[in-house]
Amino acid sequence: MVNMPLTRREFAALTAGGILSSQWLVKPSAYAEAKATSPDSQPAETTRSVTLLHFTDTHAQLETHWDYLPGQLPAFQQMGGFARLKTAIDREIKASQGPVFVADGGDEFQGSGPAAWSRGEVILDPLNALGADVFVPGNWEPVYGPARFRELMSRLKAQVTCFNFHEKSTGHRIFPPASIIEKDGCRIAFVGLTDLKASDRHSPDEFAGLDTSRLNGLSEFLNDLKSKERVTLIVGLFHTGLTVARYLAREFPKFDIILSGHTHERTTQSIIEGKTIIVESAGMGSFLGRLDVELNAGNEIVAHRFRLIEVSAANTPENPVVKQLVDENLKPYRERANTVVGRTVTPIMRYDVLETSADDFITDALRDETNVDIAFSNGFRFGLPIPAGNITVGDLWNLLPMDARIKVGWVTGRQLKDYLENELELVYSPDPKRLSGGWGPRASGMMMRYSMRAGQGKRVQEVHVGGKILDETERYTVASCERSGEPLDVICRIRGVHDVTFAPQTIHQALITYFQKHPVISPSREGRAYADDLAPVVFSQDSILSEGQRGSYQAWGM
Repeated sequence: MVNMPLTRREFAALTAGGILSSQWLVKPSAYAEAKATSPDSQPAETTRSVTLLHFTDTHAQLETHWDYLPGQLPAFQQMGGFARLKTAIDREIKASQGPVFVADGGDEFQGSGPAAWSRGEVILDPLNALGADVFVPGNWEPVYGPARFRELMSRLKAQVTCFNFHEKSTGHRIFPPASIIEKDGCRIAFVGLTDLKASDRHSPDEFAGLDTSRLNGLSEFLNDLKSKERVTLIVGLFHTGLTVARYLAREFPKFDIILSGHTHERTTQSIIEGKTIIVESAGMGSFLGRLDVELNAGNEIVAHRFRLIEVSAANTPENPVVKQLVDENLKPYRERANTVVGRTVTPIMRYDVLETSADDFITDALRDETNVDIAFSNGFRFGLPIPAGNITVGDLWNLLPMDARIKVGWVTGRQLKDYLENELELVYSPDPKRLSGGWGPRASGMMMRYSMRAGQGKRVQEVHVGGKILDETERYTVASCERSGEPLDVICRIRGVHDVTFAPQTIHQALITYFQKHPVISPSREGRAYADDLAPVVFSQDSILSEGQRGSYQAWGM
């Protein structure tokens, strides 16, 4: 814990030591103006220090893996893994002088082959060993169905909190709306929120009987936490996405701090909305967020510093206890996960908002198997990069951590255009309440040019299918994965698809078949989706949506 201001030399040393950014904000008036003071400034009054450690969206990446750090040399580095993350957590706790609270932002039980094959079982022991105090369920936690979801949550050692996870039929809340944790006289209320659209956007079978859309009574609840529970701080532990978190901070200004997750944003400095401090600590276990706050005698935040710490294999050794737990849990699945299925000449990546080589490869394989005009992929945010070299079964499941039957049908050009407009609105809407947090639709066989700022229903400028301009009266065959529980005539959220049938293979079987035909691939971005008013490569959704707003920040990779 740093309870004295950093000198410029100390600041430079921290930055060189794997910390991406650091910022002090001093004096309450600075919050209203959203201005940062010099790192050499110091609170004038006696204060006490509190530290919040935050990780989120590890997506079941139990072991050290490749990650992409644009602007660094090399750009691909070995990062993360639960054993290294535990070391990073312990190291930061040891370096603190005040109470330390460890918060987990969710999306931990889905994202890899072993997680899917064990229905989340391989994650439990290593996750509990990280020692989080509080946990908010992410949108992917119910991926194995409602019953398994409840079971996994009941076996966590961390306190599970979520204000907006309800039973659909009764309206009863499934988890406590807040967890109040006290350490060394500091009493913090962690209020959990998960993706408000999760129960609508996910496969119906995953969220059967569950509802995440209700925020009724949140303002009154926050008032009671301050007046009746006498908490020191109200901390929002959000799995809503950064842009939505910023909107909620404006709507509910009682939050002192928001620890954001879901969109995997690497915020290299804190964001200020009103008096609320907001950070998002990336994902995949590659980073650990540390927020230090200084409180005066009235429990007002008078200064803070945020650091996004790299959990790098180069400077973060593995905790042996957690390493052993990971090895024991993964042992039954290693042979399957390590089976080589193909080879790539170019890196396979999924980071870009617009188009990714990972989804180009997946949709090419799907279209090759089904012989349709257009194959679609869900706009997943997560998925570790695969450097040039061998590709294993485990790599494929990291990119596509589910298997499903493949649906095939046809739509008119008009249906296709309406679908694209709706999907783009969910990605780029200026109204945060309409955002889903995902990226845009990715496809093979189709090229789309659009304008992000054109507004709802007017973004699509041009669509080509098979090299020809879209004809709204023409029929186009489409294919994508089934989402369990959805109506037969829905394919990748396109409604009213005609003459729907199932292909003989699942999506993962189609990928293996594709490698049998094409044992060496070299996917790259081809301009399948591009915007007239955006940069060719965009890594941050929030940075483009918040452009020109107060409290903006330098997003990663920009």
